[in-house]
Amino acid sequence: MYEIELWSPSGSRIADISQLCVNRRYTLQRNEAETLTFSVGLFKFESFCAKHLGGVDPATLLAPYVTDVKVKRAGQYLFGVQVVDVSFTMSADSSSPGQGGRGTDFMVNITCTGYLNLFKDRYTSNLYTQVERTAIATDLITTTQAQTNGSVGVTVPAGQYATGLLTDRTYQRDNIKLKIQELAALSDSPFDFAFTWDKQFKTYQKLGARRQDLNFIYGGPLGNVAGFTMSRSGINLFNKVYGIGSGYGTDQLTSTQGDTASQLNYYLRETISQFNSVVLQPTLDQNTMTALSLAKDVLELPKVTITGQMVGKNFLSIGDRIPLQVQAHSWLKSVSGLYRIEQMDVSIDENDFEREIVLTFDNYGVNQSE
Repeated sequence: MYEIELWSPSGSRIADISQLCVNRRYTLQRNEAETLTFSVGLFKFESFCAKHLGGVDPATLLAPYVTDVKVKRAGQYLFGVQVVDVSFTMSADSSSPGQGGRGTDFMVNITCTGYLNLFKDRYTSNLYTQVERTAIATDLITTTQAQTNGSVGVTVPAGQYATGLLTDRTYQRDNIKLKIQELAALSDSPFDFAFTWDKQFKTYQKLGARRQDLNFIYGGPLGNVAGFTMSRSGINLFNKVYGIGSGYGTDQLTSTQGDTASQLNYYLRETISQFNSVVLQPTLDQNTMTALSLAKDVLELPKVTITGQMVGKNFLSIGDRIPLQVQAHSWLKSVSGLYRIEQMDVSIDENDFEREIVLTFDNYGVNQSE
């Protein structure tokens, strides 16, 4: 069901190494970089390079910050990532040249992250005046790639989703990945974005779909999930936020945002949020209000564990909205409702079966009548 392919930085398919990969796990998360980990046998991989790839150096085939890895599920590309770490853990090696593959093999552990992280080490200094928000995000990507030696192969196709809101932004050596995520999270008009397997950057009003074919139930005779966990926590709850922007002393920008209902329920709980690079008051107000909206309520993030057997052919996507029912527990009756998949952690066994899928749910901003 799953295929793992190696690709060159220029976009050429090099090899299919699916049969060599074990301990396969991946994580998909909304508006965040994907992660993929797997292991290959040292002797087996060296032998594969020698016999099937004309003796290519294994170090160049799986090279950090060079090799792309594309993952297929049921013949369709699911996501793409870049190798970032290759770790060797080896005991005494008594093999001789040409004898690789006999006896116990040594495992090499590979870690890869998604294309959003190609911009985690990029910075921008730019001014945007009354520019649509997703247009700012796409311009950040195209502008940084226009630098000398700056291209990472990401393209921005036409027909992007637009929020319709114009905004001002002044960036001073700001991190591009973080600024794209901040734009997407603004509480008055959030949007989603994703990088496709072939390095296209796309924006969406919201990822995923309302799944009419799935209904997760925990507890009772109709229960169909293997596990359920949840923390009902107020540890990081704040209902009055002091936003601090650019400047010093009396010239420093400040914004104070509060939520009366939360303060009445949970007492007044204050925090300071730093937005040091923000130089415009409306921008600081937006960022401070977003920080408040994310922190003013008791946090409930249910997690359910299922297997691939429950999903069938129509696989899950980040952003899918699915009903969750918790039965036979009065303490948890308020949990039942419609949730969005925020994160998906998948473990694949040696038979290509998704033996464990852990779904992290959130109902923030979800229309319960959808």
